[in-house]
Amino acid sequence: MTARHRPRGRGFLATPGASATGTALALTLALTFGLTGCTGGAAVGGAGSAASLTTFTPPGTGTVEKITWNVFQGEPQTVDPFHAADYTPNMINSNMCETLFVQTPDFTIKPNLATSYTNPDPKTWVYRIRSGVTFWDGSPMTAEDVAWSMNHHLTDATGFYGYLYRNVDSVTRTGEDEVTVKLKRPDYLFNDELASYAGVVVQKEFYERHGKKVGTPDVGVMCTGPYKYAGWKRGQSISASRYDGYWNSELPLKVKNIDFTFLTDDSAITSGLLSGQIDGTYQPPTAGLPLLRASTAGRLYSGPAPLAVTLVVANPKGAMGNADVRRALQMAIDWKGIGSQVYAGEGTPAALQTVPAAYGFAKAGLTAYADTVRTDGTPRIKEAKKLLATVPAAVRSQRISLVVPQQAETQQLGIGVKDAADKIGLNFQLDVVPATGYSNYLYDPATRGGTDLLYTQFWPNIPNPLDWLGITAVTGGSFNQSGYSGIDALYTEAVGTKDETARAKLVVRMERQLREETNPMFPGIQLTNDVWLGNRVTGAPAAFAFVYYPWAAHLGGTGR
Repeated sequence: MTARHRPRGRGFLATPGASATGTALALTLALTFGLTGCTGGAAVGGAGSAASLTTFTPPGTGTVEKITWNVFQGEPQTVDPFHAADYTPNMINSNMCETLFVQTPDFTIKPNLATSYTNPDPKTWVYRIRSGVTFWDGSPMTAEDVAWSMNHHLTDATGFYGYLYRNVDSVTRTGEDEVTVKLKRPDYLFNDELASYAGVVVQKEFYERHGKKVGTPDVGVMCTGPYKYAGWKRGQSISASRYDGYWNSELPLKVKNIDFTFLTDDSAITSGLLSGQIDGTYQPPTAGLPLLRASTAGRLYSGPAPLAVTLVVANPKGAMGNADVRRALQMAIDWKGIGSQVYAGEGTPAALQTVPAAYGFAKAGLTAYADTVRTDGTPRIKEAKKLLATVPAAVRSQRISLVVPQQAETQQLGIGVKDAADKIGLNFQLDVVPATGYSNYLYDPATRGGTDLLYTQFWPNIPNPLDWLGITAVTGGSFNQSGYSGIDALYTEAVGTKDETARAKLVVRMERQLREETNPMFPGIQLTNDVWLGNRVTGAPAAFAFVYYPWAAHLGGTGR
C-alpha cells in the first residue's frame, strides 16, 4: 500500500490514535518474538494456505436492504477520487466512481466506460466512450465529461494521479463518443493506468459548480458507479445507496444500502465481526484471524494480491549504500518465519521486488526468472557472514537504522530484522514511532533524516510491472526514497516500446538487476488478501480488487 505522492499512509497500515512507543514495549515484543521463534515453522492453516486461495466468494441469491462494512484504516479525509489514494477512500469510492478501463479481480484490464481504443501512431490514443451511461442525477455521461476529467489531472497540481499524465500533451473531445490523447513521447504504460483513478470519470458540471468542496461531507461526488453517495456522518460512517439506473446489468447489485464504518481498533473490529454488528471487511486484523477462522458467525476467505511487505533503502550514503551489506542482511532475515509467525501464515517469501499478481504482460518471463532464484526464505547466516567479511570494517561498523510504525505486526517484523542483523554482526538500531506519524518518514526527507531502512506494505496502481517499478525504482518515483537511478534508461526504453514481448524482456532485465543489487527495495513477503463475510452476505471478491473495482456490486444475501 503506497501513499506515493502524499503522506496518506498507503505505505503502511495506519492505526490512528496509537500512542508513542516505549523501550519496555519494544523489549516485550523482542521476548515474544524470541519465544515464537520466527524460525519458519509450518504456515497457519486456513484462509492463507495456497490451496484455499479464491478469486470470488460464492454468489449471493437474495436482496439485502442494508449492510455495515468496516474500512479498517479509519475515516477518510475526502471521497474526491482525484485525491483518493489509500485503502479507506478507495474501498468506498471504487463502488461509486468508475474508470475508463477496469482492473478485475483476476488482475486483467478490460473496457469499462471506454469500450475500445486505438493507437494510430506512437503518440496518440483514441478512446471510444460508452453510450447509455448516466450520472446519478440521470444526466448522460458524455465525451466532454471524460475529456474534462482527464484534463483535471493535468491542471490540478494537488491531485494524486497527475504524475501518470507526465507524458500527456493534450486531451480533447474529437467526436460525439470519442476522446483523443496526444502524448509528448510514446508511453505504453499510460493506457493501462486508465484502469486506476487516472481514468476516473466525474460529472464536469458538478465539479465546476462545487469546486474544492467536492468530496466533503456536505457535497460528496457525482459519478456513474453502481452505488451513489448518500451521506457522511463525521466520525461515524459514510453511506452509499444502490443506483438503479446503473448501466452494467451484469453486476448483481443485490444490496440496497451500505454504511461504511471507520473502526481502527483491532479488538473492536474483531468483536464487531464476530457479533454480526459488522457484516464484512477486507483485511481483518491479523491478531483476530484465529478467532475468525474458528467462528460460525461468518467465513474468512483469502485471495491473491499484489501486496508486498518489505524494506525500502532510504539512505544510500550509509552502510546500506554497500551492495554486499544489503545482500548479507537480506540473506540473514528469516522471511519464512516472518510470513508464518508475524503474518499468521498469510505471507510467503517473494522472489523478486515485484510480486506475481502484478507481473501483468511480463508474467511468462518474470515467472521463469523468479523460479530460478526463488528460496523458501530460510535465513542463511553462515553465507551472510562470509559475504559480510569482505566488506571494509569501517562500513560494517556503521550504524544501520530501521524505522517501523508502532503496531504489533510491524514491530515484530522490525525485531526479526534486528535479530538477523545482530546475528551477522551489524550495528543495527530499531526505532519504533507512532503509527499516526509514520508516513512522514516515508515522504518527508526532513523527518527521515539519515534513516537507513523503512518498512512498507506496498501495492501498485495496476497489475503492471512497469507501474510498480516506476514508483519504486526510477528517478522521481514517489516510493524511491534513496534516489536510485540504476534502471532509468531501461525503464524509459520499456515504457516507449510498443512490442509487448520486447517490453517484457526489458522488465525481466530490470528485475534481475534490482534483485542482484538488492536495491532500492528488498524482496520481502508477498501477502494474500483476506475478506470476512458475516452469515448474511456473500459474493465479494476475495482477491485484492477493492481499491478500484466495484466489489460491493457482487454482494448478495444468503437467506440467513
